[in-house]
Amino acid sequence: MNRDLFLYEVVDIVGQGQYDYMEHLWQDPVLRMPEMFGLQGSFYVCAAGGGRWPQVINIWDIGSKGWLGWASNVDRMNLKRRKAFYGEWWDKAYQWRTGGFDRLCAGVPGSPSTEEIVAAGIKGTLFVNEILTVRPGSTLEFLAAVAEQRKPLMGEYGHHATGLYEVTSNQHEVVMVWATDIPSQVRLRQNRDTTRGLCDEGEADDRLVVWERLSAEYVTGGDSHIMTPLPRTVYGPDEWEDASLEQWLEQVEGAQGARPVPSSSATKSAAKKSAVKKTPAKEARRS
Repeated sequence: MNRDLFLYEVVDIVGQGQYDYMEHLWQDPVLRMPEMFGLQGSFYVCAAGGGRWPQVINIWDIGSKGWLGWASNVDRMNLKRRKAFYGEWWDKAYQWRTGGFDRLCAGVPGSPSTEEIVAAGIKGTLFVNEILTVRPGSTLEFLAAVAEQRKPLMGEYGHHATGLYEVTSNQHEVVMVWATDIPSQVRLRQNRDTTRGLCDEGEADDRLVVWERLSAEYVTGGDSHIMTPLPRTVYGPDEWEDASLEQWLEQVEGAQGARPVPSSSATKSAAKKSAVKKTPAKEARRS
């Protein structure tokens, strides 16, 4: 049995270059190299859900050969790279990115392989990305608990694990990626807050709090944010959705027509009338 290995890239993007850069990934020559990196997914960090932006996250499947496959990729990018460097692709990519950093990740029992994701038909239009630090040396124990207890619960909430990863370059970091959609993410958040007595928008589910208490025994920090997937990847949608600025402007104008927003002068006038009406009663109390 070979271990499933993945290169998890965090890429810093120039301006609004995420769309062009992500589409440019399809031209990377590595995709035509047998048993080298295969693009599993590419995402940009959605600004409304936490996280640094503009940033793109790429997840590359290192192949079926495990650590020997990793060695082939390192050999390609090590001393051979200077003379066998496809500079044209890189030069074009640098129109839209400035740099970034990598995590070499490895799957654990319960983390699906790329082939298993495809076979299960897992797709998402929104992804949850969790990069957590845990007590040093407890990464495998924590991820085993995730696979046994949290993964089935998240599945009930329409969140399907696409990666439960140990970060191999340190002893304290894990990465978890979940495929979902906006309604499922909203339901999860509503029920969590309702369970904790912070709102009444959802339904109480004590299992959510029980998991958080267990997680707190391992997790010491980290970050979680939502990501927008590149279409046509292993688990991404088929295409971008159609939309226009005018659609949202029309919605706003329609809402304003149904419920007029008072101008500042109208507000001041109303305040003066209210003050005038209150004066007689106030004077009567004094008398």
